[in-house]
Amino acid sequence: MDILYLKWKSPENGEKYIIGALCRKDGKYYFKLSKEHIQNAIEHGFSVITLPFTDFDKIYESDELFSIFKIRIPKFDEYDEDEKEELLKELGIKEFDEMVYLEKTKGELFTDHFIVEKEKN
Repeated sequence: MDILYLKWKSPENGEKYIIGALCRKDGKYYFKLSKEHIQNAIEHGFSVITLPFTDFDKIYESDELFSIFKIRIPKFDEYDEDEKEELLKELGIKEFDEMVYLEKTKGELFTDHFIVEKEKN
């Protein structure tokens, strides 16, 4: 089972706060918010309104990667063969995998303060 943590990076102090965990098992994706960790993030300026998930007691399940993660991944199928080869080479992998891409790039965007990391802290 692959596990990555969605974290919020404070624009004020650069600290990272765990928001929840993304898992992939048997071809399905699961996401669970971390109530305990989000409370800590809220105390440092995080707003839960920025999340597509609202239920702290629910484990969200999907056959496809959730949109908050999907927007952090290039549309690999639309790349030509040279572009695909270059990206795989940059990542140091033989075939494209969404979870590996998120892990290696941290899924950083200029439009928000979320990152995706493998380790817990």
